[in-house]
Amino acid sequence: MMRRCFAMLLLWLACSIACADDTPRTMLRAHLEPSGPVVAGSAVKLVVDALTTTWFTAAPDWPLFEIRDAFVTLPDENALNLNETIDGVRWFGVSRVYRIVPRASGAFDVPAFSITLHPGGMDTPVKLDTPPLRFTATLPPGAEGMTSFFPAPNVVATQRIEPNGGGTLEVGGTVTRIVTQRADATESMLIAPVLFGDVEGLRRYPKPPATRNIADDRTGLVAGERTDTVTYVVNKRGRYELPPIDIEWWNTAAHRRESIHLPAIRFTARAAREKPLWEIPADALAGAARHTVIFLNARDIVIACIVLACIITGVWFYPRMRVWLERLSRWWIAERRRRAEGEFAAWRALKQAVDSGVMRRVIPALYRWMDVNPRFRRPALLDQLSEPDLKDLAKAVETHYENATESGARVKLHRRMRWKHSRYARGPALPPLNEGH
Repeated sequence: MMRRCFAMLLLWLACSIACADDTPRTMLRAHLEPSGPVVAGSAVKLVVDALTTTWFTAAPDWPLFEIRDAFVTLPDENALNLNETIDGVRWFGVSRVYRIVPRASGAFDVPAFSITLHPGGMDTPVKLDTPPLRFTATLPPGAEGMTSFFPAPNVVATQRIEPNGGGTLEVGGTVTRIVTQRADATESMLIAPVLFGDVEGLRRYPKPPATRNIADDRTGLVAGERTDTVTYVVNKRGRYELPPIDIEWWNTAAHRRESIHLPAIRFTARAAREKPLWEIPADALAGAARHTVIFLNARDIVIACIVLACIITGVWFYPRMRVWLERLSRWWIAERRRRAEGEFAAWRALKQAVDSGVMRRVIPALYRWMDVNPRFRRPALLDQLSEPDLKDLAKAVETHYENATESGARVKLHRRMRWKHSRYARGPALPPLNEGH
């Protein structure tokens, strides 16, 4: 009897030990590759192994985490299955690789994060934490002072404006700025975002970036492309300028710092023509109560006020302007008459008469010119003619009277003489009485 009880006790202990050995065990491992310092912009691999002594009923939950001044990604690659023996115990598991790309120099702390495991043989999932890790990134000589260290063999950036070129917009309209960056041999998620600034008078609406990797079946990754888009809504009219954009990057082929400059965009916004000055009820614009609606903006109102002010000013000034115009007209008529009857007209008639050579025309024209000329006294005498041409004309007139025959005037008058400034006072129109006394 005692032997039977002792055998049952030994069997119970063996079953207990066997059951204890069948309880699933779990473990997380994490390490960095490479383990030493790296150059900023190059990828650091965080390898995480999830292990269990049984099997996994579901894939572990691989969360993403953030590190300041670094990109953290979990590439969509197939997980690596593990089958190891550790301290005589068989372990099974899966391994995933995080990629960490530091954007600046300094020490980077990889925080501990939790991963949920679903081992077989257990009714509830198990949550384990990864160990915290640290690595150091340095900058190559010449890259100090860069806002964001972005290494690549080649980078190209372009911008596009919609509507084309901006041009002239209306209040309430939109202008969209699209910047596309392409980096050779670089994943699109590693391309730094473009920072669009705020502009006074415009509302800024950024859109989610669009990224894509350009790959080839033979060479693999060719380039990464990132497109950043922002839309500005015009709040008020005026002249606007979207600031220029400068993109810094490190040329890994030439080992130097380079920059891409995208110029500023200028455009003008005017008041919207379709926006009414006052709101009109909808029922007033349809049905039997249809009206004619005139849309006005501030510029039209200003022009109308200027035109109205000009009309009022013209009506007020019209009587005075009429008097001034009448005076000007009378002065102009009198001036024309004076010139027609003045010295210049008489001289021109005398010259024409002399050129004709007919003394019957020359003599009246000569005396008329002498009468209107302030240089000669009254009555005008031929002796007062002192210029050579006029003396010859006077002799021709005297010869005509002495011979009492019709003779031609053989005198050539040149251009009109310029008289001296001194003037002789006109004599009386009639000869003095009692000349003999």
